[in-house]
Amino acid sequence: MIKKRKYGPVFFAKLTIAIFCFVAAFAPFMAGDSPIVCLSQGSLSFPALSKAESDRESSGIISHCLIPLIPYHPQNIDKQNQSGTGPFSKQNVASLRQRHWLGTDNLGRDVASGLIHGTSTAMKIGLLSVFVSLLLGIPAGMAAGYYKNHRIRFNIPGLLTASFLLLTAGFYLIYELLIFRNLPALFCFVFILLITVCAGISKIFLRKRGFRTFYFPLDTLLVKIIELRKSLPGLFILLAMTCIFTVPSVWNVVLIISLLSWTEFARYARAETLAVSEENYIKSAAMLGISDAVILFRHILPNILPTIAVIACFGMAGAVMTESALSFLGIGLPVEEVTWGKMMAEGRNMRSWWLVVFPGLAIFILILCLSILADHYSRTIRTLPAAN
Repeated sequence: MIKKRKYGPVFFAKLTIAIFCFVAAFAPFMAGDSPIVCLSQGSLSFPALSKAESDRESSGIISHCLIPLIPYHPQNIDKQNQSGTGPFSKQNVASLRQRHWLGTDNLGRDVASGLIHGTSTAMKIGLLSVFVSLLLGIPAGMAAGYYKNHRIRFNIPGLLTASFLLLTAGFYLIYELLIFRNLPALFCFVFILLITVCAGISKIFLRKRGFRTFYFPLDTLLVKIIELRKSLPGLFILLAMTCIFTVPSVWNVVLIISLLSWTEFARYARAETLAVSEENYIKSAAMLGISDAVILFRHILPNILPTIAVIACFGMAGAVMTESALSFLGIGLPVEEVTWGKMMAEGRNMRSWWLVVFPGLAIFILILCLSILADHYSRTIRTLPAAN
């Protein structure tokens, strides 16, 4: 019997990704010019989380503070160490505590601080883009694989009614978002109410008899959308969409990456659903009268999750690479946003090796760990027993 290694590559890959997530979540507490916590007259304050408390600390009102490990904000400029001071070069610092351990860039900004805050940007874009792609791709792929081209019927009056209600609901939802943007709970309530009313009215019209019914080719439609997306170069779409958004932001990049990558999730979810839906227990559940929603999300979705986990790992790696490429080209993200790609671009222009090696090494390690996890999950799928 072969004993599995407890501390193999998969363990270290998971540990490394957990460290990246930890650094991304606590970046302001690890690198910044504001203290983490301060004690003054028996009360605690957190200047790193509050601008007012940070101003009080800088004015000398409070003392006994715990400062971050790296006492530099990524946008702080050290005039004594400009023009790209290397990590092993002599630095003009007051003490060892103030040393730039990974050097500075051309303006005198700390590379280690930028690397930590760049981790937060990379993980945020990677996780959010994969999450949005999952929300868009998996339901579409599962619906196309389960309903195919002959299970959704419609008639002309029902289709016209549903289209009219959908356009009307979308029109009013836009205004509700503008009116209730400061009241998210009320907006969600009105949103759910409108969707419920539209679905109920359209369902009544779709059930009316006496009209000729047609089959909706959902599977063919999704396949053609995926083929259309594959026929267009991703970089061309990426550059075109970045020109649409006049104000750069992280959310714009997340939206662009999600719109480019959701088809991959839909394609694999459709293929897996087509295979699982032919199993005997799925057909038996349908014959017993179990609803389609229960079959899809309780019986089919758990069986396709291992494949989705593999695609999610590759999707996150691709999102990190795309964000780094956009930052390297200087498009998509705000100027004040610190990213690994921007640091590498500065290193290319300055010919400073530390501005290329350290961010590039971070990208390499993160993508390598995600690839190891994806390979592990794919091997797990091949060893799973067939469903009966």
